Amino acid sequence: MTKTLILILGISLLSIGCTSGPELVTGYVRPPIEDYRTVRVLGRLPQGAETIAAVKASSDSGFSRQRNLDHTINELKKKAARLGANAIVITQRDSPSQMGTAQTSGGGLVVTNNERERLKAIAIWID
Repeated sequence: MTKTLILILGISLLSIGCTSGPELVTGYVRPPIEDYRTVRVLGRLPQGAETIAAVKASSDSGFSRQRNLDHTINELKKKAARLGANAIVITQRDSPSQMGTAQTSGGGLVVTNNERERLKAIAIWID
């Protein structure tokens, strides 16, 4: 019994430590939306929208800038869906790029470009 309790407690603590990042809840959190892909991305805050939270996400997958942007938007949509938001409004975009070098297995050098995408958004509910 004690081992089972310790195991359950350990798994619970691990799952808490694996949250995906900070959200600043500013409104009423609704029941989660099952399919994050239904969360819409809007260019401006519509009249009558209920603000739920401020969310942010980033990606530096090393792929193309567009792929980083797509991944970051999907992360924002997932966070918003968990909070019950059916739309997000992107409020800030930062796309720093860093050049560097990496050594190949043959001893040569390759120039690398580490592009990162950072987005901040407002998670909202609209009727």
